Amino acid sequence: MLSKSHPIILFIDRFGFSVYQDALANIPKFSFTPDLVANLDVISKDQFVNLIGTFIQVNKMVPSSLAVILSDNVIYVKDLVSPAPKLTSTQGLETDAVDDKEHEDEVQIFLENVPFEEVLAKVIKVGNINRAVAVNKDLAMTIADTFSSKGFSVEAIAPGFMYGQSANFTAGLTPDNARIVLENPEILKSGNLLTDQEKIIPSQNLESEFKNPAVSGVKKPKGLRQFILIGVFVTLLVILAVVYLNLGVSQTPPKSSKAKSAATNAVNTSSVIPTLTQTPVASVPIDPQNIKIKIIQSSQSDEKVTNLKSGLLGMGFTDIISEVSEVSIPEKSSVVFSQNVPADLRNNVIAEIKKILPDISILENQDVDLSVSILIGKS
Repeated sequence: MLSKSHPIILFIDRFGFSVYQDALANIPKFSFTPDLVANLDVISKDQFVNLIGTFIQVNKMVPSSLAVILSDNVIYVKDLVSPAPKLTSTQGLETDAVDDKEHEDEVQIFLENVPFEEVLAKVIKVGNINRAVAVNKDLAMTIADTFSSKGFSVEAIAPGFMYGQSANFTAGLTPDNARIVLENPEILKSGNLLTDQEKIIPSQNLESEFKNPAVSGVKKPKGLRQFILIGVFVTLLVILAVVYLNLGVSQTPPKSSKAKSAATNAVNTSSVIPTLTQTPVASVPIDPQNIKIKIIQSSQSDEKVTNLKSGLLGMGFTDIISEVSEVSIPEKSSVVFSQNVPADLRNNVIAEIKKILPDISILENQDVDLSVSILIGKS
């Protein structure tokens, strides 16, 4: 299934994704931040795609065939009691006349309870158990499609539990469990969520698809859930209005009390605003001269490179090189630190870079070579 020339294993968990390829010196990791992915929902798709592209370029991955392995904490599963109908799309079932309606309902109810608009789903045989599996299609396919757009061939998306005890993914992706995936293509094939998903009914047949109750029945609960949520929301508004009116009639607090309450609320509100923090890095004193800085530029960004070099040299960095990118430059600039660059130096470097590139993304790879890579984007 996978090419013998530098195949890639990409492992997605709730916190990001990791990539194994024999051409890489280590296993780089892309971390999800709340502005990109929250609760497995893609928040800013354009920015997410751009940063994945930067991640591929910075880590110099060789385009090849790719398999996506899904962690247990990003998938939804249900062990079926009855024989399983066949899933043919992200929202429908292929059923024979002899299938019992219970079989359809069991999988449909499972799909209804998966909290995403679209899912990749399949019923997989695991030992003697038929197990329904689903994952957020937007998350999985955004990652897969971005790699595909860079020349990679996505061959499979499969859950990690298919490998049982032979590959332990609890600690994430390692060279050992990546090799187990590569050595067992038959497992990857049997658990591939793309096998049936790729056979999507052509657009000219959509009308007949929606006439099939087994297919359209999965879409109905979406509208039903919306009506229920709207009903609950309206009921809560009515209750709130009644309580507010009762309080307004019985008691009118003095202005000073209102001001105090507003101030208290402001303090309480500010205390729960989520903040995005970087992964803590131990602040070990390191001479800036020992840190290697690479600036990747387009042919039109010479002035920015000159200004960056001047500022960084003034901070004591001496090992600075620049090179013109051989591939397309992303829209947004980014800086990638190796994991052992201390926090104080990171902050100083970021402050200096933002003088020249104010809108810059900050990433980290798993290298321990005291390096900083600055990619100057188009904007």
